[in-house]
Amino acid sequence: MCCYKVLLHLPLLLFVVHGEFSADFRVFIHNRYGIAVVNQLERADLGADASAGGRAPGAAPSAEEAAVIVHGISNKISRFNGILQALGARGIEAYGTTWGDGGMTPVGLVELKCAYVKQIRSMIIAVREYTGKKVDVIAYSMGSPLARKAILGGVCVDTRELLGVPLTEHVDTFLSVAGANNGAALCVLPALLPLGTCNRKNGLHCESEFLTDVNARTRYEGTNTFSIFSADDEKIGYRTCARLSSPVVGGSGFVKKSGSHDEVLDNTIEMQINFIRRHRPK
Repeated sequence: MCCYKVLLHLPLLLFVVHGEFSADFRVFIHNRYGIAVVNQLERADLGADASAGGRAPGAAPSAEEAAVIVHGISNKISRFNGILQALGARGIEAYGTTWGDGGMTPVGLVELKCAYVKQIRSMIIAVREYTGKKVDVIAYSMGSPLARKAILGGVCVDTRELLGVPLTEHVDTFLSVAGANNGAALCVLPALLPLGTCNRKNGLHCESEFLTDVNARTRYEGTNTFSIFSADDEKIGYRTCARLSSPVVGGSGFVKKSGSHDEVLDNTIEMQINFIRRHRPK
């Protein structure tokens, strides 16, 4: 337990809100799915700040639904310690894994890979099984389309691997925050070739096969689907291919805020929590 950066003590409740997985959660994953999945989700290869979540042995589960946090491009899960701590302070168990390599790959070369989708899908399933309740998913930036594909299931466009059936019934609320759900406006600029992050197979080009796949159906992300985005987002942009770049099509509702991409991520924490707890922004 010495390695856990923050522990939250509540009556009859003790769980990790950031740092490595708790021993209890790690043992659960190992016993249920095997050591390969422990390694896939905990990401000890990236350090002690690449995963989060789990209760101490014998601790009572939270009465609240757990939240699975899905970070954005070139981040680790520790980038979102703000929301992890805020959720923990309200007695909400928060979980996360780091997909990708923690920022070693340049931003312009990161793709929406099947490996990332499978990792996020495994995380959602593990938390659902561990807590015994539906989960909420909060997905940021490039993590939003990845998380949506993880829930949708089906076939990966890049590897043709079969993921399985949708996880819709296991998700109460899906919240996209500054999500690149319909592409990134920068990817359609004439000066940029459709390569790397902007490729037309599994990139953020608005007409990529990946985004076409996740946007071909609606209302599969969970019982409730919400989006928070900004018209001033300098990374995702406001419009691309004649539609809004960020909000999930067919969602239960959305809120447009002002501010930069990172300001939307970091300055809407209370709204994010309201969406998953109350299904409204306030």
